Amino acid sequence: MRRKVKAILEVLVFEISFLLLAWYLQASKGSGYGWYSKAIMILLGIVGIFIHGKLREYGLVPHNFKFSLKWGAYTFLVFSLTSLAAIVVSNSMGILRKVNPHLLLIDVIWFFIFVGFAEELFFRGYIQSRLNEVFTRKYEKILGIEFKWSQGTLITGIFFFGLPHLLVAVNPFTGQVTLTPLILIITLFACFIGVILGVIRERTGDIILPTLIHGLIDFTTFGLGRFTGLMISNIATMIALFIFFLTLFEKILLSK
Repeated sequence: MRRKVKAILEVLVFEISFLLLAWYLQASKGSGYGWYSKAIMILLGIVGIFIHGKLREYGLVPHNFKFSLKWGAYTFLVFSLTSLAAIVVSNSMGILRKVNPHLLLIDVIWFFIFVGFAEELFFRGYIQSRLNEVFTRKYEKILGIEFKWSQGTLITGIFFFGLPHLLVAVNPFTGQVTLTPLILIITLFACFIGVILGVIRERTGDIILPTLIHGLIDFTTFGLGRFTGLMISNIATMIALFIFFLTLFEKILLSK
């Protein structure tokens, strides 16, 4: 029990430190604060991993690069095809906006590095790995698929990754409280996808594939949405995820 409490307190210190710094930066820097806060998240994740000196165990060193590359390519293909379909539909409806290459490049960097990589390094790399050292109970199935995964993954996905999405609606430094039904929906989705990404991280042994999937989800939803409109881009994301779970997820978990 003492080891579990120690681990929880440790990762809480890191997460609370991030939240306080992010809230302060939001209050002081305004709309561009995210670049600073995500850079801090990357730094905190690296510090947390290096404190324990377990770069490979904490997912920073690839375990099976070919495996991650293979399933990453398949996942990328699924999201690319649904994104292409969204562009075609948006264009046929006459609502497709002109693509700005500069803005597109910024979105790629933001969603794949400053969102996907930053959050997977911090949550799946550091926090999940740390909690799985002490929360060792195993679950036998995930979404009906027979695959053993750890209690620390569940705790991380829900309590440290998913539910804190509610806090994007709050800032104690400015007095902001803007909790909406949309944020509640996003939070529930984050809890679910946080566990899924955690399970994939357990399967692959590193954060490469979770980082790519995370980046694809956010880029398709918001980056693509700049040009097609958010309604169409959200539909594209949901279709891509449906295809992913229908055709790829089980194979990723069970393939050798």
